[in-house]
Amino acid sequence: MDSLTSHDLDHFFKPASLAVVGATPNKSKGGYSIMANMLEQFRGPIYPVNPRYEEILGVKCYPSISAIPAPVELAIVFVPAHAVPAVIEDAVRAGVKAALVESGGFAETGPEGQRLQDEMMAIARRAGIRIWGPNCTGLVNTREVIFTPFMRLPHVELSQIRGNVSIIAQSGMLAAGYMLQMISSGFFKLGKACAIGNKADIDETEVLEYLAGDADTEVVMAYLESIVDGRAFLEAARRTVASKPLIVLKSGRTREAAQAAMSHTASLAGADEVIEGALRQIGAFRARDFMQMMRIGKAFSLNPQPFETASPNGDQVALVTVSGGGGVVTIDLMSSHGLYPAKLDPATIDKLKQVFPPWMPPSNPVDIWPAIEQVGVERAVGESLCAVLEDDNVDGAILLTFASRDTAGFPAQKLGEACGRLHKPIISWVFGDVRFFDEYRQRMEGQGIPVYDELETCVEAMAAYLIYAKARR
Repeated sequence: MDSLTSHDLDHFFKPASLAVVGATPNKSKGGYSIMANMLEQFRGPIYPVNPRYEEILGVKCYPSISAIPAPVELAIVFVPAHAVPAVIEDAVRAGVKAALVESGGFAETGPEGQRLQDEMMAIARRAGIRIWGPNCTGLVNTREVIFTPFMRLPHVELSQIRGNVSIIAQSGMLAAGYMLQMISSGFFKLGKACAIGNKADIDETEVLEYLAGDADTEVVMAYLESIVDGRAFLEAARRTVASKPLIVLKSGRTREAAQAAMSHTASLAGADEVIEGALRQIGAFRARDFMQMMRIGKAFSLNPQPFETASPNGDQVALVTVSGGGGVVTIDLMSSHGLYPAKLDPATIDKLKQVFPPWMPPSNPVDIWPAIEQVGVERAVGESLCAVLEDDNVDGAILLTFASRDTAGFPAQKLGEACGRLHKPIISWVFGDVRFFDEYRQRMEGQGIPVYDELETCVEAMAAYLIYAKARR
């Protein structure tokens, strides 16, 4: 494998100029989408390459990269696989630094595809040109504003969704699809999305190393069907966790899934149990499916810096709930994620008694409904959560509450200030009147407190926060 420097991947993430090889005016083709996206988003020179056309989308078209009378830093290649080696030869003649090959039909298809991939890489290695892919949708960078996938981007400026989460995905459609989902849903905002495909040259370890050192990336998520070099990847993961949270969804747990991965991106899945244990040991979070990866990513996007654990094992949680039954269910869920209900200090109990009626002795779970009836939502919630967070036996708090017309009076700012002052997390589950869910979520998440409508997700997010906190202490 070629050695990597930061500058190598800069050719992909922030090129000064680029060519789209396979650009076309046919709106049903991927080459049209790539070109149209680039014209809307990319600020540097863009050169369409296709010998069949004089111009595409109002831009002069060239028969080859070497015919372009200006320097080209990055070539985006979307032509049939059999034509790709010749395109790479032409890119070498033109002095291109890097090629992003989105075309399929390589090693993932069998021996002939493998031969084409080997031929492409032999040309690239002789000339020192870096290859991203093949069989991928490429990358997105919302900071330098580049969008290479071969599906049309909705009418949105990438700068409008600029955020702190970056994604590595072996599946190109996954990276692009979730990118579009995030744009439309506002789930969290994105820094970079990287679909690495067959990994003929640049692999997950190189991209992870780049993102670990990227100042604009504060959280990294990775979906991988295989890992080229397990030892190198885990070392890169360890270095990543030393500065930012890492969430990994590694498929291929079963033999059948590993075989499916092989046919998808010509990948071997590797020893899953070794990967599982190593990720846990270094403090990365292993996600079990796509939505869990996204939900945990949301929690870290709100709080990328590690919280501070208070208890020796960093696994003690206080529950503040309007539902006694909800508290019991939460404890059951916690037990399967290595979390335990904290034993509250007597001084904390005394603080809680100030908002609780005399007939209701507080304990953990802290059932605050009687307190709400006595002193109202703002005092009952605010004082109860601040009291448990100040307890040295408590590492974090889960709040189970309801949404209603009283949501506007919820003490979101006070809770956010307590989290910041005490360096401990609060995560909330909300139920009740769905008309007020969005208002509640916006107010709480504006203070860095994740809100979910699935109780187990709250527990998983708390576990992820505390796993990362323990890894960093």
